[in-house]
Amino acid sequence: MPNTRERILAVSLALFNARGLGRVTTAEIAAAVGIREGNLQYHFPRKSGLVEAMFAGFEVEAVAVAGRMPADPAAPEALLAYQRAWFDLIWRYRCVYRDGITMVEIAPAIRPRVHALRAQTRDLARGVFEAAMRAGRLRIDPDALERLIDNAWIVSSHWMSHRLQGGTELSEADLDWGFAQVRDLFIPYLADFSPA
Repeated sequence: MPNTRERILAVSLALFNARGLGRVTTAEIAAAVGIREGNLQYHFPRKSGLVEAMFAGFEVEAVAVAGRMPADPAAPEALLAYQRAWFDLIWRYRCVYRDGITMVEIAPAIRPRVHALRAQTRDLARGVFEAAMRAGRLRIDPDALERLIDNAWIVSSHWMSHRLQGGTELSEADLDWGFAQVRDLFIPYLADFSPA
């Protein structure tokens, strides 16, 4: 059974994802966890500390997902499965992407961590794509690969903002749409790809 701190973090993430980092109060989090606000403040004296802890969980998962080398980089669906795992992570922590500016305003201490994580996960992803190139699965010039990674990063980081311009809430259908945008960037470079 999760301890109080873990429950606070899990409930906070769910509320942040549903309503936005800037819209959720610590009183609402405490009520949703079923504790008094003073008990929440024992674990997280300020909301900034709670946001920092939530981001720390994201950091650990992001490095693990970005660095997970496919068992067989030449397998037909290996790269797409790798990218889908990244999108599933984005969905679990959508408040980090959707509310990134607010996140840094609430917890300014994480700004350098955000930049460091971006660089680290980008390097890990490059390693996966280079392995696919060596395996003959991804056929692309190394310079073009850098541009492809940049474009994939831009799309995967900002697709939520694009979808939210219509004023509706995000759904899993939007997640599939976002994933398809990045998938389609890579398809021309995949050897022997046949869409399902």
